[in-house]
Amino acid sequence: MAINWYQATLAIGALGTAATGLVDTTKVLWFGGMSNPGFGYIKYLIERTVVHGGGPKPGTGLKPKDILDTLKANWMNGMETGAQKAIAKSFIKLHLNADTAAHLAGETNVSADSLKSVAQKLAALEPLTATESDAYGRFDLALSAMVDRAYERADQFYRNSCKAVACVFAVVLAFLGNTQLTAPLPAWEVLIIGLIATPLAPVAKDIANAIQTASDAVKSVKG
Repeated sequence: MAINWYQATLAIGALGTAATGLVDTTKVLWFGGMSNPGFGYIKYLIERTVVHGGGPKPGTGLKPKDILDTLKANWMNGMETGAQKAIAKSFIKLHLNADTAAHLAGETNVSADSLKSVAQKLAALEPLTATESDAYGRFDLALSAMVDRAYERADQFYRNSCKAVACVFAVVLAFLGNTQLTAPLPAWEVLIIGLIATPLAPVAKDIANAIQTASDAVKSVKG
């Protein structure tokens, strides 16, 4: 029987869609399933910038564990990335005080003395000098870059992980479906179908329509 490329493309796209759906269903598991990949980059950011041990001073924000739990809840719930970055940055800046200034200065490559002076004046609601304002601006810019890097790498790792797991699901589904055919396909063909199903899924309809249009054009020329 001749291959109908239009239907075959739609079928492979449907296989990829089903595999992607299975990836999403893992998120209902008690540990979050595929909601977790990528958060390690955010956790590393907090470990670098929020000083652990002894707990925060009164008025300096949440404890490190509470910060991580809050950020993870936002990450797993799919909160808008810009909002997540702003919240993470705010949590870190709340922990800036005279005791943590040296550590944060080292992580952001600014003057420790200037940042300590900034922390003291911010706590006392005193105006900053030009030098202190410059140091605080450099600190804020460096911190923004660190937060951006953490979340962008986290998002990249999450997307790639979901695609990889979806490919695995697609291959498994392809082999299971092949066992139901009256004329099963060779294993290598089934493997290729499973591997291309996930990346093909979002554009399967467009490709199928293009194939159909091209096929109709060829037929009209021959006719």
